[in-house]
Amino acid sequence: MPTSLWLRTDERKRGPRPTYTLDDIGEACVRLVDSEGMRALSMRRVADALGTSAASLYRYVAGKDDLLALMADRVAAEFDFLPLTGDVRTDVLAIAQQSRSLHRRHPWLRETPATDLGPNSIRYLDRLVGALAPAGLDATATMMGVALISGWVTNFAAQESAGETASASGGGAAHMSEMLAHGDYPHLTALFTSNSSGAATPLDNDTAFVAGLDAMLFGIAPAASRTEPPRPERK
Repeated sequence: MPTSLWLRTDERKRGPRPTYTLDDIGEACVRLVDSEGMRALSMRRVADALGTSAASLYRYVAGKDDLLALMADRVAAEFDFLPLTGDVRTDVLAIAQQSRSLHRRHPWLRETPATDLGPNSIRYLDRLVGALAPAGLDATATMMGVALISGWVTNFAAQESAGETASASGGGAAHMSEMLAHGDYPHLTALFTSNSSGAATPLDNDTAFVAGLDAMLFGIAPAASRTEPPRPERK
């Protein structure tokens, strides 16, 4: 049997015509876990949600790992990709912002292993590869860039879902100032007192997300990571 759920044929499935599609099962999983959390996911609970038996569900999936793959791919169907502009930063940021929103709506996404990608998940990868294409990277560098960007989005959104903010990172500015005043930390002290206000400018989450993505893009594709703002047309 092929490993991938989406590459298995129907030849081994005897009996009546299937009642459910893989999307139906994935949607039932997403509704269940969005409502009750990952601990609620089981073959029995998903079967109950579909109005069938766990034994019948095994006609479609081999077990819980397949359910996780279906969930991740069902959420990936929520992407609404705009046409690529050819500007690396603009296109990568647009995809990353959508991915961030998806992870915030479905915090459990970071717990789903990316070992069996379905058609919607591969569509996301294809679009991100297309966004990076103008940088002229080879296949290895491109896929490394995809992994770094995807990891940044997942971890950032997970921190947001946990209620963490960029401005409170490390305990916040007030905590940091107190700690620096009671220890020998010359490099941090120099950094936090390098501007006229005597403290680092607080970051909101949106600014921190874009700044992190820019820093990553500079390492992935330095020549394409920054673009000049468009010049107004002369009349």
